[in-house]
Amino acid sequence: MQHFLSVHYISKSTKTIIQSNLVHLCHMLSPTTATYKRSSHNKSAVYPVEERKMPYGSVSRPFLGLPFRHRLMSHRGGSLEHVENTMPAFRYSAKIQADMMELDVQYTKDHQVVIFHDLYLDRLCGSEFKGKKISDYNLKDLPPLLIPNKLAHLPQVVQDPESRRIPLLQDLLTEFPTYPMQIDVKDSPKELVFKVAHLLQSHNRIDKTVWGSFLYEQSKYCATATPFSSQIPRFFCAWRFLQTYFMYHVGLLGWMSIPERALIMPNYYMLMSKGYMKAIQARGVSVIMFGTKDGALNTELEWEQARDVGVNGICSDSPTKLIEWLESNPLRSMLQA
Repeated sequence: MQHFLSVHYISKSTKTIIQSNLVHLCHMLSPTTATYKRSSHNKSAVYPVEERKMPYGSVSRPFLGLPFRHRLMSHRGGSLEHVENTMPAFRYSAKIQADMMELDVQYTKDHQVVIFHDLYLDRLCGSEFKGKKISDYNLKDLPPLLIPNKLAHLPQVVQDPESRRIPLLQDLLTEFPTYPMQIDVKDSPKELVFKVAHLLQSHNRIDKTVWGSFLYEQSKYCATATPFSSQIPRFFCAWRFLQTYFMYHVGLLGWMSIPERALIMPNYYMLMSKGYMKAIQARGVSVIMFGTKDGALNTELEWEQARDVGVNGICSDSPTKLIEWLESNPLRSMLQA
């Protein structure tokens, strides 16, 4: 892939033309401002995103990644140790002092922000809910969660009634007001993004949370939904990740404006480039890796592969084991970028 995309195999004049067009393309693909209809009294309010103007070729580092520890991110609270995305899972993550909690949010029919990952309910609530979504139910009517077979032998899981309850984001933020979190805003109405932003602000969590979406439009809206949205650290959407990856391999990453603070990327073999990792970290972006199979890295082999490529953090369903492993296998620090 590197040789196929390399600009060293073309003439200088052609290279100049390609570089000029690619920079122009990146500028067009990177939103600078957006119009958000805040209310009927202010229908054309424009909220600018972070300052994106940069001298061409700049590798300025206005910050060093995320403003909190992020070596270990407990995936949905650690779904090999508790029922995923439940209060008991997050409490356990806090008890063992995982650096961050990872969670997903969706919108109910009555406009409540709840913590739930899947598009449909059947995997976590039973086959009778096949084709049903969180948005089909009011909060009080949401079905109970099932206890997975892999956790059925754990009394601390089975005997806790909250292991079967889909929680509100509000409850999590209230119980853990200062705990670092990564919030993935699922494909829902824009109102969900707006409401999550205000929840983060009202709980004084703007510098304690990294949020966003892997979907381009949803991610873009996270940066512009409110006047303070751009102050909340944001992770790359999938398109922006591939865009920066391509620009690195054609020698133009330094020309791009990068307002994101974190790259949360899958462990696809073809994308695990040490050179790209160092280059994106040098731009002040923390790199956290998750798994392509279950959404997390859960074996020592996967952890070692992630460590070898130079990530700053690992997302795992087994935070207890990963904490022990990290004691003798430190990850790359952003100060080394």
